Amino acid sequence: MRRRTFLSALAATAGGSAAGIELTGRTFAATGQISEVEFYSTSSMLNANSAPLTDDSYVAAWAEDTATNGDGDGTGDAVLYGEDTPIPLVASDWNVVGFGSMLVTNSDTNWQKGNEEFVLNVWDDALGGSGTVLWDEGHGQYYTRAKSSEFATYAENNGYTVTATSSLSSDLSSADAAVITSPGNSFTTSELSALGDFVANGGWLFLHDQSDYGNYDSTANLNDIAGYLDLAFRFNDDEVLDTIQNAGNDYEPVTTQFNTSFDYFSDRDGLGLDPNKTYTVPVEEVLDGDTVKVTVEGTVESIRILGLDTPEKSANSQYERVQEWEGIESNTYLEAEADKATTFGKDELSGKTVDLVFDSNEPVRDAFGRVLGYLYYDAGSGSRDTLYNHELVKEGHARVYDSGFSKHDQFLASEASARSNGTNVWSESDPSKSSEIRDNPVDDLFFPQTASVRTTAGAVSDSRVPVYAASSASQSLDGGYSYGGDIPLVGVDEGSSVAVVGGPFIDEGYESAEGYSTDTSSYENYVFLTNLVDYLSDNSGDVLIDGGHGQFNAGYGLSAEDAAYYMRYLEGQDTGFEGVNEFTSTNLSGARAVVVTTPPQSFSQSEIDALNSYVADGGAVVLMGSGKTTSEARSNINSLASGLGTDLRVNADTVTDSSSNVGSSSDVPATSNFDTSFPLFDAYTPGTSSDYSVSIPTISEDGATLNDEYVDIANDGSSALDMTGWSVEDEAGNSYQFPGGFTLGAGNTVRLHSGDGTDSSTDLYWGGSYIWNNGGDTVYLFDSSGTQHTTYSY
Repeated sequence: MRRRTFLSALAATAGGSAAGIELTGRTFAATGQISEVEFYSTSSMLNANSAPLTDDSYVAAWAEDTATNGDGDGTGDAVLYGEDTPIPLVASDWNVVGFGSMLVTNSDTNWQKGNEEFVLNVWDDALGGSGTVLWDEGHGQYYTRAKSSEFATYAENNGYTVTATSSLSSDLSSADAAVITSPGNSFTTSELSALGDFVANGGWLFLHDQSDYGNYDSTANLNDIAGYLDLAFRFNDDEVLDTIQNAGNDYEPVTTQFNTSFDYFSDRDGLGLDPNKTYTVPVEEVLDGDTVKVTVEGTVESIRILGLDTPEKSANSQYERVQEWEGIESNTYLEAEADKATTFGKDELSGKTVDLVFDSNEPVRDAFGRVLGYLYYDAGSGSRDTLYNHELVKEGHARVYDSGFSKHDQFLASEASARSNGTNVWSESDPSKSSEIRDNPVDDLFFPQTASVRTTAGAVSDSRVPVYAASSASQSLDGGYSYGGDIPLVGVDEGSSVAVVGGPFIDEGYESAEGYSTDTSSYENYVFLTNLVDYLSDNSGDVLIDGGHGQFNAGYGLSAEDAAYYMRYLEGQDTGFEGVNEFTSTNLSGARAVVVTTPPQSFSQSEIDALNSYVADGGAVVLMGSGKTTSEARSNINSLASGLGTDLRVNADTVTDSSSNVGSSSDVPATSNFDTSFPLFDAYTPGTSSDYSVSIPTISEDGATLNDEYVDIANDGSSALDMTGWSVEDEAGNSYQFPGGFTLGAGNTVRLHSGDGTDSSTDLYWGGSYIWNNGGDTVYLFDSSGTQHTTYSY
């Protein structure tokens, strides 16, 4: 017979869930609570009938509402949770706790998410803070004690003895608890009986499963234990994913959805670095300007210098993007400046002891596991009071990251001074001379991960919608308004100087140079947004983008860091693009418009007041939603819309299109369904812009001579195109640069031969070696900004 926990029994007596019941003697974690837990490679939990577990009295933690679960191994044995049903990740019944994830392996956590504190709290709640815990290694487990040795040592330092065993049944008599991680081999009847006796006599079991994407037997083997003990929960043969709230990958869901009726969530000293502590550490090595190795509490850590970016060294130049550096268009130049930044770092820090300090607005570690921090050092004053991070910016060796770090405005002011003075890396920065890119008439747009637009009353009237999804698009509702006809993706409120766009359609993640699978440079998103800004604004200054409300770390939000290619487009139109972290009259002064993407954090009333004053002075605000976001973040952007006096809202839906899309991805709808009565669809600077459309109609890869091997490049546009700075590359990285002053006439074609010859308006010559592989190759054509314009594969 199952023994129900006191919590479960009381919940049943009360006639409902234990959540919210005030239990005498139970310590609640309302304050001093761990912030979040990372459930990497996790399964979910089920009830005793292998159906969704919806009895909250057994559930200690759920995934966020952005998570989904699926049949990872494709065998059809996963139980799927509905859209509105929370997905449980931890369950407890009798003296058994089941976890969907390993949670505390050495290789899968950096100890900054509260995982080790959570698991040790579970042990303390069960065992009172001490005892012998066996770690089963006798059933084909991959996750041995050694693979969680850091946690095991942590537990031992907090009162426990943690011992590996390959003979679990025979060793149970000397133990208080046992850990069983996803067992590859099943338990015999006698072993199950021994576990039953152990639990009946007060012993505890901690069972850890994992996501099943390879049709393993471990979930079934754990369920043999749960079934034998007649527990209220089972393990699901599934995989839980979260594309929005995760630790860098969708299979690493992060959650704050805790049932605090369980005393599992108290904040305590963990294994991670203390974000409130200053660590005095020796510098071991300066790797480059913004990466330094130090020894912290006996461990050598790479410190990523917080708040900035220095140019990359030549060896890492593939990670450098000129688009991120205002007014600079040469990677070669940036690589040379990288050496200067590295030299500066070595001169300032080598051999010194520094103070490592963290920022309360930023995580302790980045997605690559590097520590994010400030380094204070002695620059000759006799005390460690010089901030290395700031010195890099002031000395012109770095650009400021547009994230939410607390010193952003101070650093940005110093960057502006260095840029104005042409200091170091900024000596060749001249945004007014940046090449004009992509300023074509708007004939198609794409909207990644987009929602639709609605009003507080429902549909947006046609007179306020310049862009609809294609007729093949469809909605997936999350409580939002359902459109029976065309689905609006952009809404305009001229009276409030506000526009609402359904998706973050200037996200550089959809640039092929950033690794996206499809070349999107022929879409006119940048032109349309800039036209929209001018349509609503009476000002002529910079365009600002908000990055201070959590967008930098949100997959559904953008800061200036995520829109560098739009910055380069604006430079070509003699307009600046800057990040802003807080809305004040000073920060907004003189700006043409403010772009706000979906924010995880809300806006203060003083910020809303500042925006309203700014709009009254001629400014405009463009709000960008997302169909792949949290309900809280959507509420934040819609609350801002309300505060700005518009009735436009981001709809609670996702718009997809299986026919009209980018890269065969239904999540990236493309459209040309425009209301051209709006003045938003011409090139931004007609007549003087790069209104070009260039294609590669022909390649001859198998010529009898070098000059019989060639590629044709055609100007399909209506005006002549200056191709100075353009280049052609093959898959091996061989590169040809068009000669200075070369112009390709409208409708004309130039043939680029592999051999030697005299350049003309119709024929150009690479220089004397075979380039194109007979067995297949790809032609890449880059414009003068280094942006991939088109490709041709054969």
